[in-house]
Amino acid sequence: MKFFSSVALFLASLATANPVSHNGPGPYHISEFYASKIHDSGTCIYDFDVTAPGLDGAVHCHASVDAGFSGATWLAYVYEGAGNCNNSAVTWTFFQPASPVGSDAQFNVTVNGVKRRRIIPGSDISVNLNNETNPFDNDVYYSGPREFDITESVNN
Repeated sequence: MKFFSSVALFLASLATANPVSHNGPGPYHISEFYASKIHDSGTCIYDFDVTAPGLDGAVHCHASVDAGFSGATWLAYVYEGAGNCNNSAVTWTFFQPASPVGSDAQFNVTVNGVKRRRIIPGSDISVNLNNETNPFDNDVYYSGPREFDITESVNN
């Protein structure tokens, strides 16, 4: 009888306990976000800072990757491990499909194994043709807010 009372008490305490958040504590805060394809080049530069629960201060992240050719109308794919951060607890990826022009991009940041995602609307990525006679002279850059929170959790 004592066993059943203990089990009942334990189950009752679970029912009244605070629920566990599947999203983890707090958002990842991104500041000074910059993404741009260098003029007359296929090279894309990414640069930002991230603060998040479990990190001691801001972590700086950067990447320089090739979009494939200078006429690209998208920002280059940053695959896992291609982006560098000054803290190994943070990794990130960035992907914008090559077509159609103006596609949404996906920006993922992982902190201590917990991945979060932000969908960047294609309208926040600008494409400018500098010289109509030269289809390789495109500027592509992120024109959205430079500071934002990432709250959507992603299962790895």
